[in-house]
Amino acid sequence: MIPAIGLMVGAYIVTRMTATRTRPGTSKVVKVLSIITIAVALVSCLELLTSGAAIQSGRF
Repeated sequence: MIPAIGLMVGAYIVTRMTATRTRPGTSKVVKVLSIITIAVALVSCLELLTSGAAIQSGRF
């Protein structure tokens, strides 16, 4: 259950940073930081997917 929550949080972070990056009037510093944040979130989600912890379905 915990890896599934981590993936949902990672997807939310990527979505919010993409929205922040594409907003008109965003400074270059914020755009660079959003790209770094997206990269870290994607690497973390990939690590969650490839780790030994399986996402269990069924019982909650």
